[in-house]
Amino acid sequence: MKVVLATPNSKAHTITPPIGVGYLAATLREKGHVPVIMDLAKLRLNGDAAAAAVLNQEPDLIGVSILSTAYMPARELIRSIRARRPEVPLVVGGPHVTALPEDALEDLEVNLGVIGEGEHVFPEFVDRIASGKQFNGDMPSLCRRRDGGVICSTRPPFLKDLDSLPFPAWDLIDPRTYPDLAHQLLHKKFPVAPVMTSRGCPFDCNFCASTTLWGRGWRSRSPGNVVDEIELLVRNFQVREIHFEDDNFTLKGDHAAAICEEIIRRHLKIAWCTPNGVRVDSLDEELVKLMKRSGCYGLAFGIESGSQEVLDHNNKKLDLGKVAAKIEMVKRHDIETHGFFIIGLPGETVDTIKETIRFARRLPLDRANFALLAPLPGSDIFQEYILGHGNGAKIDYSALNYFTPFPMGELNARALNGWQRRAVFSFYGRPRQLWSLARHTRPAQIKEVVKALVHYST
Repeated sequence: MKVVLATPNSKAHTITPPIGVGYLAATLREKGHVPVIMDLAKLRLNGDAAAAAVLNQEPDLIGVSILSTAYMPARELIRSIRARRPEVPLVVGGPHVTALPEDALEDLEVNLGVIGEGEHVFPEFVDRIASGKQFNGDMPSLCRRRDGGVICSTRPPFLKDLDSLPFPAWDLIDPRTYPDLAHQLLHKKFPVAPVMTSRGCPFDCNFCASTTLWGRGWRSRSPGNVVDEIELLVRNFQVREIHFEDDNFTLKGDHAAAICEEIIRRHLKIAWCTPNGVRVDSLDEELVKLMKRSGCYGLAFGIESGSQEVLDHNNKKLDLGKVAAKIEMVKRHDIETHGFFIIGLPGETVDTIKETIRFARRLPLDRANFALLAPLPGSDIFQEYILGHGNGAKIDYSALNYFTPFPMGELNARALNGWQRRAVFSFYGRPRQLWSLARHTRPAQIKEVVKALVHYST
């Protein structure tokens, strides 16, 4: 079958190859199907134009992978496809559907959804569609809309042997064809490719959906398998920079160290960074030295708040007293540092926001993100504050971004927006930070950097 895998557009300033559907495409090929990836974010297409682009591929089956932050464009895309070609089978999946399968299928008016890790389940699903077999609830990870409700079968255990998966179908998401707008926007070299070396996280921060998507365990690929993929990207696609997108790349130092050693052993001259962040308390001097030797030029850290009370309230197991020394150690090895902070977590007050701003300014950070809390489906915050207090009201998924406030305490929406602006301009309104931002902005990124600043200031 010809299967078109579509990733909807969103308002994100960055555009990266969607390796999730890249993995699905690779597993479909192994089964003899013909996958096509339509990255509508790269094409910047929405609505009818996006639907036309998908249908122009003449698919036998359409799969739409949905992030919560792209839910509204996904709904628009699906409705337009249905209006034009209702006879083409359509299935949804991805993080949003995994977190909220019943709500998603009902709201999207889609009959079939696949939840969880799809690499082993989705090819079987396509085989059944191709052979005309019925779905009777015997297939794992499948949700069906029927009899006025949604029925989901059980999810199988998480994949243990990640090396058993083929590499993503990189020819369908060629990094050379993507704009110079990789994750976190600023980077060193181009082309850039994202790589995941592990799945899952044993921590359970209540603002994070990772445990819903990947489980509380941590599973890794072997270092050789990871570097085989990097070598393929360098050789076949002229990739010059790698972004490790793990939820917890340095959770086990020996795993990260072995990857660095293998990169060095193979003489791969690449730059790399961790735009998804690492735990700052997982680093030691020996590992940081090795990272630098293997090409690491930047590490991002999920710090989240400058208030220990707020961190503890949100189950972020991080001792703020250790953060500054760790970041100073990273800086001594000439590695750029980037801090992530969240404004508006449960328990937040004006005083704790002020603590966060002061803390961020004291740290030797080159850059910092100050995002408003986005209560992502699958997180404990979403479960408690959105579903638990929703009183049956329909969820406004258009507000799931990092600029729309979700007041959860004494601060109203206007105050949260104001404090976000104040945090950004307090941090970047210093010569060193302005210079760091300017010298790392490449010409192709200027427009999106300006747009991001406008987002913060309006």
